[in-house]
Formats: sequence, structure tokens, C-alpha cells
Amino acid sequence: MPTFTPISYAGVESLSLRQLDELNAVPKGTSFKAFKRCEAQLQQGHDYFYLPADEHKSLIDDLKASGQIYASTVHLVLLTREGYARMSSR
Repeated sequence: MPTFTPISYAGVESLSLRQLDELNAVPKGTSFKAFKRCEAQLQQGHDYFYLPADEHKSLIDDLKASGQIYASTVHLVLLTREGYARMSSR
């Protein structure tokens, strides 16, 4: 099983959609589609963080360079442990 370095944001460990795709050994975009299906039931700031590109360009660029997010990422979505558990149970 692959190991991932969690991405710390707002003092919370989270994983990117790329990391979740790799963790679950699924094609690119699978975690994004699952997130979009249950986004309305998730609480922003608790289950996930949405980081718009215009406000978080430096972080997004750093995470692209480290390979923790897809190179094509524009706006960043990070899932917390709770958010991933809630998303996985749907």
C-alpha cells in the first residue's frame, strides 16, 4: 500500500484528490467525481478545504512541484480524514 505525506492546511492533515486516486488505485478523476457527487453533504472547512487558485497560487505551485497534486490542478480540494470517511461511505 502506498504511503502519502499528508498535506497540512489550517492545522489539519488532509489528502489531495490525486493522493486519494493513488491510494485507492483508481484512474485520475475518480475521487473528484466521487467528491462532486457528495459535496452537498460535506461541510467545507471540516470535511474538506476548497482553495481557489487566485488566493493560494504559491501553495498550489509547491504541491504541483512535489507531485502531491495533479499538474493540471487549478483550484485545490483537500479532503480531511472525516471528509474522506464520509465520502467513502456514500
